[in-house]
Amino acid sequence: MRYEGEEKKIPLSPIAIMRLILLFFIPIISYGLALVPAIFYAYSLLKYLDITNLLHLVAFSILLVFGYLILSFSSIFSSAFFINTLSLKYNEGIYGKSLEDKTAFKFALYFALYYPTYKLLNIFVLPPLKSFFLSLIGCKIGKNVFLAGEEWISDPCVIEIGDNTMIGGRALITGHLAEDKLIIKKIKIGKNCLIGGDSFIMPGVTIEDNVVVGAKSLITKNKRLEKGKIYAGVPAKEL
Repeated sequence: MRYEGEEKKIPLSPIAIMRLILLFFIPIISYGLALVPAIFYAYSLLKYLDITNLLHLVAFSILLVFGYLILSFSSIFSSAFFINTLSLKYNEGIYGKSLEDKTAFKFALYFALYYPTYKLLNIFVLPPLKSFFLSLIGCKIGKNVFLAGEEWISDPCVIEIGDNTMIGGRALITGHLAEDKLIIKKIKIGKNCLIGGDSFIMPGVTIEDNVVVGAKSLITKNKRLEKGKIYAGVPAKEL
């Protein structure tokens, strides 16, 4: 019996302990491998440049930008390799929140591999590169999708974004909720849509083609926004 005020103990089974270790080491290996090309590139530059020389220093600064691109590409391929090789993409459903649940473990490891790379790609606004990465890890993303910057697409493997859609800066699109259980639902955003900056789209939402969502709007879970209409507010309503 557990008395009021007593902390609830969460036992760790051997499989949960093993998964906790993997959750720690696999991202370290992935990002360690991603750093190799960038470090080799920087080392090669330093061998031929004299940073006490002003012209060399300027050249080195410019070449460091190419180093960022090398790191970005190596992080993309390293993260995508582990996500796909380990079959970490998950489907919609209701799952447990502990590491003893296989999907909860896949969800946590997917996030640990995906999040740092996506944040790295947001240092410079490179929408085609972000779209490419999202497609590699399971997002159904169309042509000419514009990701404005600092947006957060939380669960790419259960999200679909149609052609010519724009996602505004700092918009949040999440396919999961952590309540009593881990709830994962698909999100579908149609073609030619505009999702305003700072908007929040929750799990289970369907946005049909040619919809405009106003800035700072909240689209509550399981809501359907009808084709060609404009929505705004908290929660969002048709205007």
